[in-house]
Amino acid sequence: MIWYKFHIGDYISHTMHLDDAEDLAYRRLLDWYYMGEKPLPLDTVLVARRIRLDEDVVRPVLEEFFDKTDEGWVNTRADKEIHAYNVRVELNRRSGKLGGRPQSIKVPNEEPLSPPQQNTTEQKQNKDISSTKSTRFNEFWEVWPKSPRKVAKATCEKKWASQGLDKVADQIVAHVSALKGTEQWTKGFEPAPQTYLNQQRWLDGDEPANPFRRGV
Repeated sequence: MIWYKFHIGDYISHTMHLDDAEDLAYRRLLDWYYMGEKPLPLDTVLVARRIRLDEDVVRPVLEEFFDKTDEGWVNTRADKEIHAYNVRVELNRRSGKLGGRPQSIKVPNEEPLSPPQQNTTEQKQNKDISSTKSTRFNEFWEVWPKSPRKVAKATCEKKWASQGLDKVADQIVAHVSALKGTEQWTKGFEPAPQTYLNQQRWLDGDEPANPFRRGV
């Protein structure tokens, strides 16, 4: 075969202990194995000469990464890749004779490609964006009186959307409009909008005037 898959991470994890000469020997042995698509000769002197390295470097590499058989030195992982490659070539050849290429070819020992997965951070950001979309939050924010406690608009909008408050927007806006005219609110003792939403105060009805209770 004229090319083969090279899994960098897999290779590094299995060869970190090799010195430079041994690493070079393993790479050359793999190239030879894939090019020939057959076991390497049992004669280690011949093998070392073919890849232009010393036998005392080549032999340990063969013994560690190859299996010695009657036919020669074999590499199981490489054999699987060679088999998959040849199956693909044969399928392509057959489809070419039929005048076209099949829509999909499943090659044995290969995992099907999965569709690209969206980055987790991107998913979270998209979720946060969609969760803050509402149609009536601005009505609530506009009706709320201006004061030093009218802060955290983005947090309030997110809270509004997460609780689905559009469905009770009329009740909330009417409640805030009514409380704006009370003595408590006109004297600056209104709660913060975030507190109002967190505690669902529109369910309490009109708040009594109580100048001794500061809003939070």
